[in-house]
Amino acid sequence: MRLKTKEYKAIMREKNLTADQICQSTGLSKFSFEWILDNGFTSDGTLKALAVAADVELKEIIRPEPSDCLENGIEFIKDANTATVQFSQGRYKSRIKKLAEERPEECQIMVENKDGSILAHIPVGWVKIIPPRQLSEDEKKKRSEAIRRNIFKSGKNRHETV
Repeated sequence: MRLKTKEYKAIMREKNLTADQICQSTGLSKFSFEWILDNGFTSDGTLKALAVAADVELKEIIRPEPSDCLENGIEFIKDANTATVQFSQGRYKSRIKKLAEERPEECQIMVENKDGSILAHIPVGWVKIIPPRQLSEDEKKKRSEAIRRNIFKSGKNRHETV
């Protein structure tokens, strides 16, 4: 994840926070904190700790990624309640946007990047790994025939009512 380093330094000046205070609050070494400020890269957990240390909203210090990145990613720490997700794929972006509208207390969009990807926080419990069902050739054929019958019936019924 990326930190808005200029904005974070400005927040520190505005709130009279020193690097030592931030390091003490976050548990970062001074070397690590300076490296983050110089490079802007850090983990999700550290970014959250930096937001808490400066008493700002996380979205104020996250830097959008203006790249042509096509990655989708899910990140969470063991035993955490919240996962950070980043999606560039349309169907996942649409789903996250819909969930953010329907359940804002559970799903928050943090950043919408210039490349169209989004970064959001969701409950870890929503993260599932479900492999596709293994079907035999006979089962695939039966399902295919059933789908064709349903399409034919729905098309036929639609034309009858018109």
